[in-house]
Amino acid sequence: MDRLKQDFGNEIEFFVLNVDFPEGRQAMDTYGIRSRSTYVLLNSAGEEVMRWSGPLAGEQVAAELAAFLEDSE
Repeated sequence: MDRLKQDFGNEIEFFVLNVDFPEGRQAMDTYGIRSRSTYVLLNSAGEEVMRWSGPLAGEQVAAELAAFLEDSE
């Protein structure tokens, strides 16, 4: 995740939810996140565009983020 933030941090805002706080639990409910290691990409309107679960394959996610940004232009 740190590498993705480094590569895309100027164009994509990254958030980490902490389930120990009410705000984190509320966001998990809002976006249907049921387990750790779930990643959700939202567009500027707050709509879900992509979702990943489990261990991240950094190169694959980076390619999908780059494609999303290209399509958004």
